Amino acid sequence: MTDKTNKKIGEILIEDGLIQPAQLAEALEHQKLHGGLVGQILIEKKFLDEDSLVSALGKQARVPYIPLCRYAMNPEMATLLKADFCNTNLVVAFDGDARKVFLAMADPLDKETVERVRTMTGRAPKVYISRISEILNAIFYLYHEKK
Repeated sequence: MTDKTNKKIGEILIEDGLIQPAQLAEALEHQKLHGGLVGQILIEKKFLDEDSLVSALGKQARVPYIPLCRYAMNPEMATLLKADFCNTNLVVAFDGDARKVFLAMADPLDKETVERVRTMTGRAPKVYISRISEILNAIFYLYHEKK
């Protein structure tokens, strides 16, 4: 079994037979022109479904999946981060305690965002992967619907 943590997500998706090399090339070209995450672009272009992407990212990063739609959010943790930061980085603080903050992230390999959360909260981040749609729904619930 090969070590997936050193591979890019596109390579893993091709190896697992989830996308074709031409589809990855198209997504990478789109990313170069417009920005964004390759996985999200593949989903938008309907080359890949979100569950397959989350599964591949979980393998790549060796982080567990958290189904946010089935998890009782801790609104107190949400106050540690600003809504704009969460939307921009596709991350949400869904639980934690005085020393830890549990994060659901679309890209669990985004070490820069994890370090920024550590600095902003003063707590040790525990990273989970979640579906982008679940993260966006959680952000809406925690920051907008509660007001």
